[in-house]
Amino acid sequence: MTTLSKPYYCGGRPLTYRLGRIVDSVPTCETFADVGCDHGYIGISVLTDKRAAKVVFCDISTPSLAKARANCPQELLPNATFVCRDGLPDVFVDCACIAGMGGLETIGILTRAKYLPSKLVLQPMRNQVDVRRWLTNNGYAILHDVMFADADKYYDLIVAERCAEQQTLDELQLCFGKDNLVEKGEDFVCFLHKKKHTYEEILNNCADEKVVEQLRLVNSALQYITEELA
Repeated sequence: MTTLSKPYYCGGRPLTYRLGRIVDSVPTCETFADVGCDHGYIGISVLTDKRAAKVVFCDISTPSLAKARANCPQELLPNATFVCRDGLPDVFVDCACIAGMGGLETIGILTRAKYLPSKLVLQPMRNQVDVRRWLTNNGYAILHDVMFADADKYYDLIVAERCAEQQTLDELQLCFGKDNLVEKGEDFVCFLHKKKHTYEEILNNCADEKVVEQLRLVNSALQYITEELA
């Protein structure tokens, strides 16, 4: 497990490792949006750590916004704005975080945004391939793309920035994240072996073309990592 640069707290309570990794990946910016903020822990931590001068807390749920406002320390409220929005339709910020949502939902939020932020911190729960493909097809370069484990679950964390030239990713980079293949982190390697075992167990009981393809990709990633380490 990668150590955080520092511990992060909200209301005196330490953030989970997952939320800490997300906050740790937020670049310094003037304005930041915590999209689908729920309890507001990410945005509050970004303000507390002075990673952004101002934070916009966005959520489609009024009760969630009330919860975020209640969690926000009084001294931070002048730099916090709470808006009831479905995503980022008319919010203008330098950087936005969309975490804990499905990949297709994440893409939908970005597609509907009137003003796309110059920087993004994304933690899609599913359809990570689609997110990477959307980013590279819509003027973003993926700066950092890593997998980490927390409480026996695996998460992908993607940091992207607007760029002039289209970034090209190969098949394995799209499927697994370019930095995972280079860094060969313990969590990522463990994830691959678990997926390999799962897919092989399925194929022992039935023939499924989609699973055959997924196993091919996992084996290709494991072979790539093994060759790089040799």
